[in-house]
Amino acid sequence: MLPIQSSLLFPDCKMIKKIFASMLFVTFSYAQNNVNEKIEQLELQIKELKKQTAANTADLNEYIPVIEASETQSLLDKLDFLPELEIRMDKMDYKLGKIEGENTTADYPDGLNQQRRDEFKKDFDPAVAVKFKLNLFGDINKYTKFNGRFVFTMSTQSHQRLCILSRDIKSVSSSSGFDLDRAYIDFTPNIGSDYAFTFSFGVLPTTGGTPMNFALNTERKSMFPALVFDMDTYGLIGTQKLGSNNFFRVIAAKAYTLNPSIYPYQCNRENIDNANILGAYYDTKFKLFSGESLLSFGVNYLGDFKAHPYLGPDVNADDANILGDIFTYGLGLDVRDLLNDKLTFFIHTAISNPDANGKIDDYQIVNVANGTTIRGTIGFSEADYAKGTMLKKDGYSFYVGMKYNINDNFNFGAEYNQGSKYWFSATQGAEDMYNKLATRGNVSEVYGIYKFHKDIFAKLGFMYTNEDYTGSGWHFGKPTKKDATQKVSYLSIKAEF
Repeated sequence: MLPIQSSLLFPDCKMIKKIFASMLFVTFSYAQNNVNEKIEQLELQIKELKKQTAANTADLNEYIPVIEASETQSLLDKLDFLPELEIRMDKMDYKLGKIEGENTTADYPDGLNQQRRDEFKKDFDPAVAVKFKLNLFGDINKYTKFNGRFVFTMSTQSHQRLCILSRDIKSVSSSSGFDLDRAYIDFTPNIGSDYAFTFSFGVLPTTGGTPMNFALNTERKSMFPALVFDMDTYGLIGTQKLGSNNFFRVIAAKAYTLNPSIYPYQCNRENIDNANILGAYYDTKFKLFSGESLLSFGVNYLGDFKAHPYLGPDVNADDANILGDIFTYGLGLDVRDLLNDKLTFFIHTAISNPDANGKIDDYQIVNVANGTTIRGTIGFSEADYAKGTMLKKDGYSFYVGMKYNINDNFNFGAEYNQGSKYWFSATQGAEDMYNKLATRGNVSEVYGIYKFHKDIFAKLGFMYTNEDYTGSGWHFGKPTKKDATQKVSYLSIKAEF
C-alpha cells in the first residue's frame, strides 16, 4: 500500500483561508446583487406611490369643494328662510301742558327763553320707517329644532325726529339698525308625549307675546304675556307640557336691549344695562262661549336691575346704578273665534312690585349754566322727578281689546290700556313702535286691516294717548303730575310669508 501524504488529508492554513475567502466573495456578490435588485424595486414602488399620491391629491382638490358644498347644502336644506317686510308712515302731534315743579328753560332761535321740558306743542311732519325681518326655522333632527331671526330697520327722520321729551325739534341723519333678536335651540327628548319637556337655550323668543299679536295681525311670537314680560333676553327656558292644553314654563335669563336705531321712537323705553330674569308662567286652553280661549298667568322677577333712559348720546350706562329688584304679576284671558269665527276679545292685568335698595339714578340739573348734574354729567331736568331711587310703590295696569272679522279680507279692532302713577312695565323689547303698554296714563287705539293677498296686508290706524304722570317706561324717581296728549295717525303695508 502506498503511503498517504499528510498534506492531502490535512491542508495547511493558507489553503483553508483561500477557500473560505472565495466562498465569502461568492456569497457576498450574490447578496449584493439581491440587495441591488430590492433597492431598485423599492425605488420603483416609491415612484409609483408618489404618482398615486399626486393623483389622490388632485382628486381631493377637485372633490373637497364639492363635498363642502354638499355639506353646506345639506344644512341649508334643513333651514327654512321666511322674510317679513313692513313700510310704515306716522303723523304725530304732541301737546304738553304744565309739569309740576318743572322750570328747565333754554334759549331758542326766536330769541326767547322758554320752558324746555313742558308747556309746548309739536306738529311733526310724517315720519317713515322700513323694517325687515328674516326668520330662520330648522328641524335638525327628530328631537332638535333651531330658530333664529335677524332684524333691520331704517327710519327717515333726517329733519324731524319723533321726540316728545323737549320743546326742541331734534334732527338726526337717517338712521338704520341691524341686530339679531333670536337664535335658540329647542330640544325635546320625549317628543310626542302628552307630557313632553322642551329645553330651550340661546337668544330667546321673549318679545311679541299675547295679546299684542292681534293688532300686529300675526300669531304670538313669545309664550309670555306681553303686559308682564316683553324684553329681549338670552338664557334658558324649560317648558313642561301637561296634557294637550296645559303648559308650565320657567325662565332664567339675562336681559339686553337691541340696537337703539331699531326703535325710531324711544321716549318711553329704557336701555337695559343689567337684569337677572327669573320667571314662572302657566297657560291653559279651553272652550268658552263656543270660542277658543287662552288663560295665562305668571310672575316675573328682574333682579339687580340697572337701566338708563334714552336721553341722548351723552347718557349711557355710566350714569346708571343697580337700584334693586322688580316683581311683576300678571293674569290674562284671550277668547278667539266667537260669533262664527268673527270675534276675538281679550282682557289682561298686571301689578309691578319694586324693591328699592336705596341707591339713586340722577339726571337732575344743578348747574344751570352748563346743564349738568351734581356729578358733572349731562342732566335732563331741574325738576325732582329726574332723579331718585327705584320706584317705591306698587303700580298696576290693565289692557283690553277686541278684533272683528267682517270677511276673509277685512277686519277692524279697538284697544285700550291704562297704567297707574307708579306702573312699570318690563316691555323694553315691545314690537309696537310706541311701547304703549309702558304709559302712565291711558291709550286708545283703533285700526282697520285689509288683506289684498294671502301674505300682504295694509293697516290704517289712529292712537290717542293721555299721559297723566312723568316717567313712562322709567323705573326710578317719583312720578309727577303731567298733562300731555299725543295723537298718531299711521298707515303701514306689510308682507309676511
